[in-house]
Amino acid sequence: MWLPQGRSTGIEGSAAMPQDIPTAPEGQSRPAATEPVNYRNNDLGAMALPSAQRLPRRPQKSSFLLAETILSDIIGERLVPGDPLPPEREMVEKYGMGRTTVREALRLLEYQGAIQIRQGLNGGPYVQAPDSGHFAKTISFMMRMERTPFEAIVEVRSAIEPMICQLAAERINSEALQELERTIIEMRRIVDDREQVNAFNDLNTRFHSVIAWSSGNPLFHHLADSLHGIMDGAVVGVSYSARRYMGVIADHQLIYDALSERDPQAAYEKMALHLAEWEEYSRRNFADALKLPIP
Repeated sequence: MWLPQGRSTGIEGSAAMPQDIPTAPEGQSRPAATEPVNYRNNDLGAMALPSAQRLPRRPQKSSFLLAETILSDIIGERLVPGDPLPPEREMVEKYGMGRTTVREALRLLEYQGAIQIRQGLNGGPYVQAPDSGHFAKTISFMMRMERTPFEAIVEVRSAIEPMICQLAAERINSEALQELERTIIEMRRIVDDREQVNAFNDLNTRFHSVIAWSSGNPLFHHLADSLHGIMDGAVVGVSYSARRYMGVIADHQLIYDALSERDPQAAYEKMALHLAEWEEYSRRNFADALKLPIP
């Protein structure tokens, strides 16, 4: 049974570019790049409402269209990660495109994580499964363009992770429970070693990632995992006391207990309380940092 791989990020908590970025209504200007919207104070006046009509799309380059066609063929032919794609010269003939266009399309797919271009004797394009990191890149890019404050990520996680945990309580398997227990044991072992801060943060992220995977909903898994990947409070100056680290372990134990007892309501409540405590700690000690745009 597969479990998601860990990723190095901070405690508790950059693919394709967006086609349409909302523009300000006529006569209004977009918010200044140095003035992120104050979501907490409902400062909607600083936000430009999206246009009621979709902006006309510019004609796509041939390489973009070819990349979409190759993706459709991968899905239509039921190829799986590790399967080879036709070599470049065959693609030129198959799709009737020039060599440069084929190469651009393959590079685009590689950047999006859909394929891997291997070098060497058996080199060439191979199907690859994109991970949540590619999703995180797109979200991160959009938030940077909008100068989104860090607290917006906090709010999204607080909204979706309790529901994810509730679903996990209904669907989690024994292997995932064992992995959650392992992270808690390891966190307890290294919590007093200040040189193990990064390892502690990795275990914390792993705990939340396994729960998201255990929800059984791939979209929840990728969305939550993407937020974990950009949820490093250290990037805006948030740090943690020894007492807070111990609080994280205690919260994780309560969440684990609810999951192991297959209690969806308790799992929801324990995760909600865990995130609320972390948010309250951050707002009390690093209020200014949370209002900073994601760097």
